[in-house]
Amino acid sequence: MKIIRLGERYFDLHAPAECARVSPEALRGFFDLMQAWDVGDADARTLMGRLTSEEFARLRADPQGQILDPTKLKRIAGLLSIGRELRLLYGPSVADEWVRLPNSHAMFCSVKPITYMLIGGVQAMTNVQRLLVRRRRATYESAAEKSECISSTPPLPPPD
Repeated sequence: MKIIRLGERYFDLHAPAECARVSPEALRGFFDLMQAWDVGDADARTLMGRLTSEEFARLRADPQGQILDPTKLKRIAGLLSIGRELRLLYGPSVADEWVRLPNSHAMFCSVKPITYMLIGGVQAMTNVQRLLVRRRRATYESAAEKSECISSTPPLPPPD
C-alpha cells in the first residue's frame, strides 16, 4: 500500500479503484496548475512523464473518462503539493510566478525551478517539495518564537 496526498484527500496509489476515482480530479488540478504557472503544453507533457501530444490531448479533452497510472498520479500529486506549499508560503500571486523566477538556492544550479523540475523529473519535484516544506516550517517556527517573545515580555510600567 502506498498512500499519497492529492489535494485535500489521501488515497492508495496501488488500488486501481482509487486511481480511477481520483484521476479526473488530478487531471483538472494539473491543468489548472499548468495554466496558473503559465507552463506550455510541451513542458506540461514532460512534467507528466514525457507524454505524446496525442495522449496529452486525449487527457485534456476528456479528464472525466481517463484513468491515470500510479506513476502519472504520483507526478501530479507532487506538483499539486508544490503548488499548495507555494500558496501557503507566498500567497496566490507570488506562488504562481515562483516557478518561473530565478532562484539563488544552490539546489537549482542557476536555473529557474520549473527548468530544474523539467530536467530532473520526479526526484527534482520531490526536492522542490521538500525545500518548500522546510521553508514553510521554518517560517511558522520563527513566527511562533516571535510571538512567544512578545507575550513573555513584561508590560511597561505606566508613565509618571
